[in-house]
Amino acid sequence: MGHVRYFISKTGDQWLVRFDGKDYPYSAYTEAVRAAVKAASSVSATGYGAEVLVQGVDGKWRTEWPID
Repeated sequence: MGHVRYFISKTGDQWLVRFDGKDYPYSAYTEAVRAAVKAASSVSATGYGAEVLVQGVDGKWRTEWPID
């Protein structure tokens, strides 16, 4: 099966969840993480691998929600 990734980063006053080349804006970090984890969980339930990554202030990506 395939593998999907959701990337969360802060831009100005917004948090963006990037998936499949599109950005989805959220006003709060917790909202962005909740939405990305919910989407990743749904994808994972169908047999695909899924991961949520968050960009830190140092520019490095860290896994917020693990790969199944």
